[in-house]
Amino acid sequence: RHLDHGGVAERCAEASNRGAAILSYLGEQVPLIYCLETEPQQGEEEQKVEQHLLYPLECFLFGEEPCVGLEKLQQYNSSSSAQQCGRVFKEGETVYTCRDCAIDPTCVLCIECFQKSVHKSHRYKMHASAGGGFCDCGDLEAWKSGPCCSQHDPGTSVTMETVQFIFSYRYMLVWEETYELSEELKPKVKEDAYFCVLYNDEHHSYDHVIYTLQRAIACDQNQAQIYTALIDKEGRKAVKRGTLRSCQQAKDNIRRNSEHIIQIPLRVEILHTAVMAHQTFALRLGAWFQKIIGYLVGLREVFCQVALEPAADNDQLCLISRLMLHDAKLYKGARKVVHELIFSSLLMDTEFKRQFAMKFTAHYKQLQEDFISDDHQRNISVTALSVQIFTVPTLARQLIEEGSVIKVIIDTVMDMMSAHLDSNNRFQFQGHNPDKFFRVQVIFHDLRYILISKPSVWTETLRVKFLEGLRVFLRFLCCMQGMEEVKRQLGQHVEVEPEWEAGFTLQMQLRHILTMFQDWCSSDERVLLLAFQECHRALMSCTNQPFRREPTDSYMCKQILHARLYKVSQEPVSIHLPISRLLAGLYVQLCQTGAIQYLPDFVDPLNFTELAEQPLRCVVLAAQVCADMWRRNGLSLVSQVSVTNSTFSLVKKRKITKNMKVEFELFDIFNGNSSSKDQVSERSFSKTDQYMLTEEMLYLIIIIVGERYVPGISHVTKEDVTMREVIHLLCIQPMAHSSLVKSLPENVRIVFLLCCVLCFIVSFLCCVCCVLFCQALLEEKTQLESSSTEEVTFDFSLKAQRGNGTDSNTEGLSRNASMTLRCLKSVVSAQSVQDKEKAERKRKAEAAKAHRQKIMAQMSAMQKNFIESNKMLYDNVPESSSQSDTAASVDSRVAVGPQQGVCSTDWEAQICILCQEEQEVQAQAPAMVLTACVQRSTVLTQNRGKTLSPKGSYPLFMPPDLAVGTHTGSCGHVMHATCWQKYFEAVQNTTRNRLHADLIIDLENGEYMCPLCKSLCNTVIPLIPVEPSNLLIDVVFLSFFLSFASYLHSIACSLFFSRSITEMLGVCATTVHRVGLQTAPNDLCPYMPVMSWNTCAYTIQAIENMLQEEGKPLFGSLQNRQLSGLKALVQFSAAQRLKSSQAVVQKHFADMLAVLVPVPNVENTPSILEVDFFHLLVGLVLSIPALYQEEAVDLQPSAVSTAYNHLYLLHLLTMTHMLQVLLASHGKHTHCQSPMAGVTGFCVEGVKRGVLPFLRCAALFFNCLTGVPPPEELSGTLHLLCSYLSLPSNLFQLFQDHRDVVTTLIKRYKSDAISHLVFRYPHKKNRLIDLPEDYSVLLNQASHFKCPNSSDDERKHPTLCLLCGVMLCAQSPCCQEQLNGEDVGACTAHAAICGAGVGMFLRVRECEIILMASKTRGSPYPAPYLDDYGETDPQLGRGNPLHLCPERYRKLFHMWQQHCVLEEIARSLELLNVMFPFEWQML
Repeated sequence: RHLDHGGVAERCAEASNRGAAILSYLGEQVPLIYCLETEPQQGEEEQKVEQHLLYPLECFLFGEEPCVGLEKLQQYNSSSSAQQCGRVFKEGETVYTCRDCAIDPTCVLCIECFQKSVHKSHRYKMHASAGGGFCDCGDLEAWKSGPCCSQHDPGTSVTMETVQFIFSYRYMLVWEETYELSEELKPKVKEDAYFCVLYNDEHHSYDHVIYTLQRAIACDQNQAQIYTALIDKEGRKAVKRGTLRSCQQAKDNIRRNSEHIIQIPLRVEILHTAVMAHQTFALRLGAWFQKIIGYLVGLREVFCQVALEPAADNDQLCLISRLMLHDAKLYKGARKVVHELIFSSLLMDTEFKRQFAMKFTAHYKQLQEDFISDDHQRNISVTALSVQIFTVPTLARQLIEEGSVIKVIIDTVMDMMSAHLDSNNRFQFQGHNPDKFFRVQVIFHDLRYILISKPSVWTETLRVKFLEGLRVFLRFLCCMQGMEEVKRQLGQHVEVEPEWEAGFTLQMQLRHILTMFQDWCSSDERVLLLAFQECHRALMSCTNQPFRREPTDSYMCKQILHARLYKVSQEPVSIHLPISRLLAGLYVQLCQTGAIQYLPDFVDPLNFTELAEQPLRCVVLAAQVCADMWRRNGLSLVSQVSVTNSTFSLVKKRKITKNMKVEFELFDIFNGNSSSKDQVSERSFSKTDQYMLTEEMLYLIIIIVGERYVPGISHVTKEDVTMREVIHLLCIQPMAHSSLVKSLPENVRIVFLLCCVLCFIVSFLCCVCCVLFCQALLEEKTQLESSSTEEVTFDFSLKAQRGNGTDSNTEGLSRNASMTLRCLKSVVSAQSVQDKEKAERKRKAEAAKAHRQKIMAQMSAMQKNFIESNKMLYDNVPESSSQSDTAASVDSRVAVGPQQGVCSTDWEAQICILCQEEQEVQAQAPAMVLTACVQRSTVLTQNRGKTLSPKGSYPLFMPPDLAVGTHTGSCGHVMHATCWQKYFEAVQNTTRNRLHADLIIDLENGEYMCPLCKSLCNTVIPLIPVEPSNLLIDVVFLSFFLSFASYLHSIACSLFFSRSITEMLGVCATTVHRVGLQTAPNDLCPYMPVMSWNTCAYTIQAIENMLQEEGKPLFGSLQNRQLSGLKALVQFSAAQRLKSSQAVVQKHFADMLAVLVPVPNVENTPSILEVDFFHLLVGLVLSIPALYQEEAVDLQPSAVSTAYNHLYLLHLLTMTHMLQVLLASHGKHTHCQSPMAGVTGFCVEGVKRGVLPFLRCAALFFNCLTGVPPPEELSGTLHLLCSYLSLPSNLFQLFQDHRDVVTTLIKRYKSDAISHLVFRYPHKKNRLIDLPEDYSVLLNQASHFKCPNSSDDERKHPTLCLLCGVMLCAQSPCCQEQLNGEDVGACTAHAAICGAGVGMFLRVRECEIILMASKTRGSPYPAPYLDDYGETDPQLGRGNPLHLCPERYRKLFHMWQQHCVLEEIARSLELLNVMFPFEWQML
């Protein structure tokens, strides 16, 4: 801060005209800061404003240094009275209301006040604000109890002395769009520098404005998009700076180009740079002034006095009136500042709020006219302030008494709708303007706000003014009574259906207002009687009422009916009867309050037949429409009747049975004159019509006579009515709580009534269940005592049914519990279904066990036959030894090494799901394939956010953090390769013609849906038979043949696959390579086999991690589809060496082996701390057979060689991994010279825990590779795993057994293990982030979220990543990033890094999960938060308190862990049948 700025404040304070002095200073400084030719850097402009403009104003205001003045104000505030919070809500901000304590639903709290209030423990509701309101904390009239939070709890009152110089500030509020400035603000030298300013409107779309700017000012698309976004957010933007001529040319170009699509041109103005600068500073000054008056009540009071005091010139309005009347001329940004200033000042004090309300009511008509002619939304219009004024009960009554606000509102509507009156003074909305009509309807919200709280005490003035407003309202209803009459169309179908939406929408708007008028009238007996009198007089005055024609006599059923005949099928009829509805409602209120006894003193005796005539016509019209008699009138009438017919409940229940038969036109039926031979004309009714009309009439009689569930007509309460409705609805079908609420009539207390009713129904059903259950148990006990156990069968539902006649005391209770019995039956049947499923699973397990035993017996017999046929080979072998070895080999459950058991899990005969043909899986047979989906994954990552590229050691060496892997999953369904190819071609041909099919499947990347289960797939895995192990035969041959050449000659073979299998191997390998490395398909890439090995290893690790997380055993827990897919994947990966170049595979083997042992000519080998050893194990095991092959000869290693290769590789890798775990646990400073030196007991246990996941994965891998079944008792413990993998139970024994060889290697490992990022073993289990139990905590976090790339306070979409917990700014251009040269939203860019393209996000303010799979694909998913009724609340539509459901969140976690996100998205999009695609890349 510079001292000369304080001197400016002193000079202004000493000036004779302080306001002019301040304006002169601003006229010099403001143009030097704002709207310069070059854009300032971020923060530089704000710093200049603070130093050169706001600081001198603060010094002038406080008369001293601002810090000293603020300290004094804080002392005043510490003892001052509480004030309303007054926090102005932004659009989308979460607000709270208390169902128990709020006067009306518009009384809301901000999240900070709510968290500190007593309402947190009440029944509250939360929803997103539309913007424009403020927090009602501290408003005593807004709450029944707990009006203040702990922060705004009231104290003592202190008044600050008046600050006289505040009057000068009113001259700074310059909001009119003008090219001329006041003399004080005019620049000394006027430059020829202007701005061409483009304003926002609601007529032109984004794309249209972008197109116009590109054509008019020659800017690129990115710049045009930036301009358009700023115009939409702030309301205007200067798109060109230059001379007056150049700006005028740009203005003409913009207007001319914008008229091509829409006849309305864009609003463009030319402003001088000085004018633009002062208006920009005025916006900043408004926010600053709002902060200043928030320091103390006294400052706010002074501002309110200045704003409301009359002008010296009587012709001029006060300042606040001028601001309100100029609101429609302001742009969006200026409006927001003015509204927030009003919120923080005038609406914070009761007296000033009353004065402002009177001003608002006085200008109400003009404000609404300006709003209707404006094109901006209501939430940024000054008319939206009505909700803050009219909903205050005391203020609403004052406005009725002093301002006749009801009359003002109705007169405003009548003036705006007078153009739609016909010659009969009734509304006719043919050819109306929908946009204008919609804006007119908004005015009815203000009438609802006024009537939202009925008075408890009536004054005579209030009675007079209310009845005056009611009379005006009745005149409006007279224009609706009987409007838009329709007449039955005969002969030809109507060509053009009439407009009906406007009138029907208007009637639906008045539905709640009619009820509110009835509630007001019912609170005072005299008002109720006078209101009924006025309503009856208005009904009698309508020109189209039935009592206008003379009655006639009709003979029917030996009775003479004296009635006015009216044929609905031939004469005009209207469904719009608002006065009849109001009169019926008032009559019910008279019955309820007992004032009906005084009605003869106010109204002549009522003729109910005449009063019910018009409603009866509507009932007849509905019946005839149901009989399809009005089908030639089109669907518009059917739509109206189907909705309106449910609102006749009040007017149906009148004494109208006398002329009912006349109105239904059923003379012939009831007189017995109907004949089947009569010819049916267009005007007469067919037999079907007569039957349906008779049915409708009888139904109406039943309603009138029997159904009297209306408070006031019958002796029932609202609770009884609600209970009856709920029971009827639940008898039809099971319904959720939200569905029940929607199905019941809207009422302020309906939620409370529904809670009470549901509690009673639940307790009743519980009693019924207990009684029936006890009856059944008693009968069961009796049966057990009198019969044997074998003869007793316990059928609970049957016992419960027979319980109706067992005990006379419970007979009535059992009779009324039929619905409960049906529920019990469903539970019992469901339990029986579960029992059958368990029995079926048990049967399948026993069959599989028998099948394995059969195969083992066959193997044993084959080996015995071989021994018998080759006795000469066993002459020198002891008999006992031979038999024991044979038995051990047959029964061996070892998967690795020379003791390897026999393969017993080869493929069974498979059935194609497309052609249903069965085929054996053989190497030379046509290929059978499994559907599969390959995707990148970060489920196992230990370093989230890290990316991998083929430039380093990856993909040959997977880093130990498993940053990004390639997962391959399968649904387990088998097809012929040829059948799959035909199906895929058909999918490509049909899908291209579907709308937005690319959102569901990506044809270019080979995606398709499984024909059977509709899972998303992008490749197929060929089924390859497991190579049988002839280990026993090889041992015998080696013992007999001493010549190695003879041995090679005897076992040399070439394993060839059929052409189709070879082709499918290439298809699958190409997909794995393309998806894993995110590159174009390339069959010549040397990493083709490596990526197959990597996806095999990563998939096994993912499955082991899933089983470990769920606490399931390693074997026997996988589903058949998972087991089949894993087995096929391992065999496919093993076969890749046969399809790839042998030189490439041998080089990969040498490079991988160099990590473990020295290999000549291999350099830059990574350290043992830089590789994942299970990936290394899979790669080495699957590539070592390539060492036996040469270019000219294809040789296979013998079973003995393979067994020893696997055994020694596993030993070497296990020891090295143990050392890796030790080094990782001790860091790089471990200096033990021997493998066992310095290893404590704690280290031993740590090594065992660290190496266990590796051994579990190895067991799964060798089980699928060799087919040797594991021991039945294998549960994943270290001892049993070591036995299955032919490892010593004490793993450290390996170091002792291979001490001479390993010691040298350990020294090499330790010398290579220099500074690396060390990861602990076992790896941490990745889970979704922990969410709070109460959803309000998340909303509180979202309310404090600040966008890192934006400084404004506009509405944001805070979105929480469930994988890492980062809060992102979604759907906002401020956080867009470049991804592969394309602009994407923050969530899409984050998912590419955090989840390898897969994302799980929680949109906090919408309470909705978003699943993402790519830049163009995603789908919504229910959030794991439920209300007290077990339902989700998307978009916070109901606003009930939400709590975390652990089961749903666990299900979401399993979906992510099992790599089912893509599948869920595809299925969701398939069901949604998307018509208008969402731009997921912009999320």
